Amino acid sequence: MNFRSMFTSIFGRGTDAAHEQARLLNSYDNLYAPWDGNAYDESTARDCVDTIARHFGKMRPRHILRRDGAVQKTVDDDVNYLLGTKPNSLMTSSEFLEKFAAQYLMYANAFIYPQYGENGRLIALWPLHFAQVELREHQGELFCRFTFGLGDRTTVPYAGIIHVRRYFNRSDVWGDDATEVMKNDLSMLKAVKSAITNAVANFGALRGILKWKQTLRPEDEAVAWQRFVDTYASTKNGSGIGSLDNKADFQQINTPITTFDAKQMEYARNTIYHHFGLNDKIVTGQYNEDEYIAFYESVLEPLAVKLSQELTEKLFTKRERGWGNEVVLESNRLSYMSVASKIKVCEALTPIGCISINEVREMFGYAGVEGGDERQVSLNYIKAADQSAYQTGLSKGGEADEEDEDEGTTDDADDDTQ
Repeated sequence: MNFRSMFTSIFGRGTDAAHEQARLLNSYDNLYAPWDGNAYDESTARDCVDTIARHFGKMRPRHILRRDGAVQKTVDDDVNYLLGTKPNSLMTSSEFLEKFAAQYLMYANAFIYPQYGENGRLIALWPLHFAQVELREHQGELFCRFTFGLGDRTTVPYAGIIHVRRYFNRSDVWGDDATEVMKNDLSMLKAVKSAITNAVANFGALRGILKWKQTLRPEDEAVAWQRFVDTYASTKNGSGIGSLDNKADFQQINTPITTFDAKQMEYARNTIYHHFGLNDKIVTGQYNEDEYIAFYESVLEPLAVKLSQELTEKLFTKRERGWGNEVVLESNRLSYMSVASKIKVCEALTPIGCISINEVREMFGYAGVEGGDERQVSLNYIKAADQSAYQTGLSKGGEADEEDEDEGTTDDADDDTQ
């Protein structure tokens, strides 16, 4: 990549075609700009986004071939390499997924630009961060005109952009902006934090009234007051000791300092957690296996389904999809189980050939061994229809198998003799 001009390296020279403004079903709501309300700069919101992004980064994207509902194989091609290893020159696969998830959660819209090289070969996937995007149309086709932070613009067909939305409700194309909802809850959380900060700062502050024993000119009173504040009430006074002469008396005022209690702080924080489908245990990593599975199924899996479907739709032609080409995102949820639960799973699935030795070793954090990918089954399992014959040694005709073999041998001997 020519880093002197990233824009040119990704989009070529770029185009800013004078297409018409797109007319949607319900409005001309064709302009979208990511919210710049600095929600990501608030620690609780960032913790939520980072938690989901980190776990989503563990997903394993694969290009597979599916026939009759069953996975035939993993396809070894450019798509599989880019998704699973290096989507572009600046990101690993996990970083690519983390950035995508963060933009999806923060802006309710996430865009990925597939970059193609010679002969239509996919060479990179770029998650886009931009100043605004506008829907345009030309000859019945929908386009996206992206404007980036330095003013560069490019117009690309919407059918070629990977677009995943959150809060997809009122708009025909965009995910609904959660600006106002987030603003209110973030303001409440900031108010709680500010109240606690102010309470701590003012906890040891001196409050009172200076009563002068004689009449002072306003300017002299101001100087005397400032001297008292600097020597006693100011935080710069490390000794905490002040002094007064007989010109004034100090009358202390004791006012209770109130602040938010733990429940109020918890309520304010939970309002942010609920936007992201999280709780304190998930954010702090103190979850058990049931709590993690609930987090996976309610937060991670829906996003994985959205992204896999959009990647499949935009990276493959209709003919290729018809042949079973598909992108899936997988996660090994067994790795989050307790040791006792892992043992139970292994005892149940290994004898019937559902998991291999290397898959068992992976669950417990061990490296694979040679030949460990071959599945093994127990000989104690047979088809239900064959269980009587297996136990009695009888063939399907009702005679013992050994007798059949002896009789066959005798007949053969007689024939030879004759």
